[in-house]
Amino acid sequence: MIVWYVMMFVAAAVFAVFATLITKGNASLINCYREERVKDKATYCKKFGQSLFIMAATMLISGVISLFSDAETVILIALGVLIAGVLIGIVRLFHVQKKYGGGIF
Repeated sequence: MIVWYVMMFVAAAVFAVFATLITKGNASLINCYREERVKDKATYCKKFGQSLFIMAATMLISGVISLFSDAETVILIALGVLIAGVLIGIVRLFHVQKKYGGGIF
């Protein structure tokens, strides 16, 4: 399960870097960003970055859980944490995009 940990650590690091950049106000990294539609750019970037941090944290937690054992139960728990966290992050991203970005697309 060391491979899973390494993959999750790398993915979490990438998400954390993008989350940090977006939280600091670099909205150009957001694909659906349309400057004319966003009324409060600072809040938009902050909330969007927080959603990415949630996903990064769950990836890291999933990787750490996978280090405990190669047992099927531990693997399923790690996968469950990953799926739950990523879904929460995605739902939150859609909410932020709809509320501050003027719509989903």
